[in-house]
Amino acid sequence: MFEYIHHVAYVVSDMDDALRIFRDTFELELSDRRVVEGETTVEMVAFRCGPTLIEVLRPINHPALAQFLEEHGPGLHHVGFAMKDLPKRVEELKEKGVFINGPFVAGTGWKIAYFDFEKSDLDLLKSCYHGDHLVEESAM
Repeated sequence: MFEYIHHVAYVVSDMDDALRIFRDTFELELSDRRVVEGETTVEMVAFRCGPTLIEVLRPINHPALAQFLEEHGPGLHHVGFAMKDLPKRVEELKEKGVFINGPFVAGTGWKIAYFDFEKSDLDLLKSCYHGDHLVEESAM
């Protein structure tokens, strides 16, 4: 069902420092940098790491990410698992008792679906960071 890790997302307050770390120190290829606007606004950069993206988010006007930074500091926010035919897989997971919000298209243009940790028995995936979600495989 999971094809690979689509992205690993970090939340930061200092994008220049994140660029220094991922691009300059770890020599990852910068593949995208933009401001994503909608109901909320974030600065987003993405680095290519094999088939996986390292997504770095800096909240500009995003209360939930700002609260995450305040409570946890900068660091890991979530992991996105790639799946083929996301709507079909979401239905299959729902039949297995997994509660999922979505799929929907995020501000990045990726089709995603969030696990509902409160209703699903997925404690293994729940941690001090935000939580994992699913991504349509072709959303690269």
